[in-house]
Amino acid sequence: MPVFAILILSAVLYLVSSILATPSVKADNADLQSKPVLNNVSPSNASTSNAIKVTGKTIELPHLPPDFPPGNGRELFISRCGVCHSLRYITMQPNFPEKTWAKEVDKMIKTYGAHIDKKEAKEIIEYLNSIKGKAPSAEKH
Repeated sequence: MPVFAILILSAVLYLVSSILATPSVKADNADLQSKPVLNNVSPSNASTSNAIKVTGKTIELPHLPPDFPPGNGRELFISRCGVCHSLRYITMQPNFPEKTWAKEVDKMIKTYGAHIDKKEAKEIIEYLNSIKGKAPSAEKH
């Protein structure tokens, strides 16, 4: 038998024996589903050479609640509008006429599903108008 044929036959036998000795992919997947991937890993048995040391400082940031002036509808505004978005977002808006605030509140109810009834909406609109309202501008001729 030529040397080349012996080499090929040896390589094929090696591959076949390697494949037969390796567990199937299906068995591996079953093992992964029933066993944790990392076994015997805990802080108590971690070597110091491989352990990750986390050091650092913590800071405490001050809590600065939005400052809304007192007025009729303030608590309702905070409780209903603050459920979905930051109240600071509203304070960043420009001043709007009452009609625009009414459209915004209506949009929050109809488009985004805000749980605000008609009486509450009226009170919220009046409060928004009192803190961020302006008279409608005169039409240009």
